Amino acid sequence: MKKLSLILIILALSACASSPATWKGMSERDIAEWKEIGFNAEQAQAWKKAGFDAKQSSSWSKEGFNLEGAQSWSSQSFNPEEAKSWKTGGFDVESAVESRDKGLTPVKVE
Repeated sequence: MKKLSLILIILALSACASSPATWKGMSERDIAEWKEIGFNAEQAQAWKKAGFDAKQSSSWSKEGFNLEGAQSWSSQSFNPEEAKSWKTGGFDVESAVESRDKGLTPVKVE
């Protein structure tokens, strides 16, 4: 009986640990903004934790960046549009920074 109880406790704890993110810690207004741009609670919490608000997250997403990409480019002071231009031009973050520091800009591809 003790083993069964222990197994049930372990299963319950592991289920709690893997439960999806919630809207906890966000106001109704924040939740509405995140939902309006199509983010679920898990996405919203991840982007918010990384320092992005709903508007910024939407801009990065619309330009084709995931959270990791947005963090990399924004940490080097690129906005979403600039980052997309550099990335479309075949640059990664490091080479874009080097080129920008030399006064260069990416060729616009339309």
